[in-house]
Amino acid sequence: MTITTVLLDAGGVLLDEAEMEASRAAATVRFLTRHGHDYTRDRYRADVEEAVHGFCPDTYRYVFRKHGWEAAYAAFLAEWRPSRPPLRLMEGIADELRALTRRFRLGIAGQYGAELLELLESHDLLRCFAWRFTQDDFTLTKPDPRYLGQIVEACGVDARECIVVGDRIDKDVLPAKRLGMRTIRIRVGLHRRQRPRVPLEMPDVELEGVAGLADAAAQLV
Repeated sequence: MTITTVLLDAGGVLLDEAEMEASRAAATVRFLTRHGHDYTRDRYRADVEEAVHGFCPDTYRYVFRKHGWEAAYAAFLAEWRPSRPPLRLMEGIADELRALTRRFRLGIAGQYGAELLELLESHDLLRCFAWRFTQDDFTLTKPDPRYLGQIVEACGVDARECIVVGDRIDKDVLPAKRLGMRTIRIRVGLHRRQRPRVPLEMPDVELEGVAGLADAAAQLV
């Protein structure tokens, strides 16, 4: 079947989350320390790495759950979210999006909502997307393969026509491959050291950043 569509994850592909991840790490340590827990940045890094290699769906919640502090997680989010850094586009993604549109129709397959669309519009990039569905439009989310199924149904395409581009094996590559999609993994951020455990988790292509994404997608056709 001919590849017609590229579905792009938000974090790690469209968005550079490095500043947000650093902010969240610092805020987590401050919050837990202030609430009487003996917690350090080194322990945070170790816990996050454990979550990444264990394919934990919610890396950040894992830090609280592991130590029996999950009851405090909602309070942490309520405190951190108003002060978190604004969304930032991944460097170089604008050129890749424009190049992708010469051959493919584009859609979004990430866990951000209207804020992402506003950012893309402010950079004159929203017009690159044939479909503008976001997480706000669906009841399911990653890593449930039905999330991608909902997206392709809403777009009116066959899953086998699609390439999914993401930064995680567990939430991007594996669900996509279960539906017969091709996959490109961008190795950046917290999940850059995540490794496939079985052949089904192997992406078709791996890149060390978004540079060359359009060429990599073209090679999968």
